[in-house]
Amino acid sequence: MEVGWEPFRGRQVAVVDFAAAADAVQGMPCSAGERQVLLIAASIAEGIPVDLREAALCLDAAGAARAARAVCHAAGCGAPAGTEPGW
Repeated sequence: MEVGWEPFRGRQVAVVDFAAAADAVQGMPCSAGERQVLLIAASIAEGIPVDLREAALCLDAAGAARAARAVCHAAGCGAPAGTEPGW
């Protein structure tokens, strides 16, 4: 991950190399659900294939909500009902 400045609004932003993160995730100290959330994000960002059946079976409620929000964000929609932070 790199941190930089957005040129148009002058705010700080983070840039994630999702391809590298997806390659490294197997050795990361995280839960299976956290791993799947990262792989879903990498799939959305970089087109990296992800097995949604496997991912869904590993997600708890919070991880499923995060994945749903990511998909809706990528599709240009608002957050789906019931997935707001704190749900």
